[in-house]
Amino acid sequence: MMSFGFEGEGVVCFSIETRKEKGEDYSTIKGFFRQYEITYVVADERDLIGLRTNYRVGEDVYLYRLNAPADLARNVFLSYLREINSLKEQPEWYNALTDNCTTSIRGHTAPYNPDARLDWRIIVNGFIDEMLYERKTVDTSMPFPELKKRSLINEKAKGMDKSPDFSQLIRAGLPGMEVNR
Repeated sequence: MMSFGFEGEGVVCFSIETRKEKGEDYSTIKGFFRQYEITYVVADERDLIGLRTNYRVGEDVYLYRLNAPADLARNVFLSYLREINSLKEQPEWYNALTDNCTTSIRGHTAPYNPDARLDWRIIVNGFIDEMLYERKTVDTSMPFPELKKRSLINEKAKGMDKSPDFSQLIRAGLPGMEVNR
């Protein structure tokens, strides 16, 4: 997921997902064979993060602040919006290897980021944070294992999904979040 903050005006969160039909479960194997359309869910963080921390079982959610200039963030946000509009006109297939939640993020950032080279951790889910750390795209003031431990927000987010200050509360005390940009 990728979130964009708007200087005190709130946070918009994007999640790139498979569009499953009613009653259909996700299958990794099917994810390789054009069985699901790709969809973008645009929502409040309370909805997208809260779903994963408060209602689903076994999903760890980590929150990192990216070290990115405002113009890069703006361009990536607009890229997301263009893709959403494009999908309305021409649906695309999800592919568990080449067009999934993390490879799609790279597709939005690569045109604007000179350090967006391909890395196996973009393809294999669960390792992108380590890659971002190595590239100094997230806070590097502590060893990576400590950053990851301190960036886990499940307990902090539990039960707060009704709070209007959800986005601010889940960021309180997280590494790199105290900096205003």
